[in-house]
Amino acid sequence: MFRKHVVRLLGALAALTPWLVVQFPDIPWEALIPFSLALLGGAEVAQRVEDQKTVTALHKTPPTDKLAELHLRLAEYESTRRA
Repeated sequence: MFRKHVVRLLGALAALTPWLVVQFPDIPWEALIPFSLALLGGAEVAQRVEDQKTVTALHKTPPTDKLAELHLRLAEYESTRRA
């Protein structure tokens, strides 16, 4: 479950960062810098994974193209058979 929703989780945690500053003014903002950097690093990794999935999907031939090719070959076969 975590792998499917990692980007959503990172977004929720990033939205909580300013809330922490407002709700807990005693926490120095410098302490939140590593937290923010970790969120950015995690989001970068998640983005690269999603980008790789997109590139992989773009380089695959869609099934509709294969079906169209079969349809054209069948039409060609039928036209030669009638002649």
